[in-house]
Amino acid sequence: MRIRRSLIVVLFLGLLIMSILPRCRRTAGQPVEGSYSTVSESEWDIILTLKRGGTAEIHVESWAPGDYQNRSVVKTKGRWRLDENIITVEYNGIKDRLIFEPQLSLSVLGYKGGAAGLIQRGPFAKNSILRDYPLWKLPHPFAQGR
Repeated sequence: MRIRRSLIVVLFLGLLIMSILPRCRRTAGQPVEGSYSTVSESEWDIILTLKRGGTAEIHVESWAPGDYQNRSVVKTKGRWRLDENIITVEYNGIKDRLIFEPQLSLSVLGYKGGAAGLIQRGPFAKNSILRDYPLWKLPHPFAQGR
């Protein structure tokens, strides 16, 4: 009887601890929370931040040539969720579906290999902020001014 009661207490405490600890959503064995950025040769950048708890922020930055420190930033808030390796980001009535790639190709940047990143899955809404731009997980050596 004591063993059974002790087992129930241990199981209850284990479940309680698991529910209290912050959860990190994973795909391909890697956590997906964090910030992801486009890479542009022009004076603009898009940063998508996936936060714990399902909140998302999109920052669209632009600046005059050579003046990154005085950039303007337009912020959009939204929600996100992970199903398998598909990340759905919802904002302003738009749903973008992104695939997490542990080795998103760097060939578009003129580099060999890959780095963790996100890419749009399928067609995107015409007013999508993220469009079909590849987004690499920050920090990465290709980020403007960072």
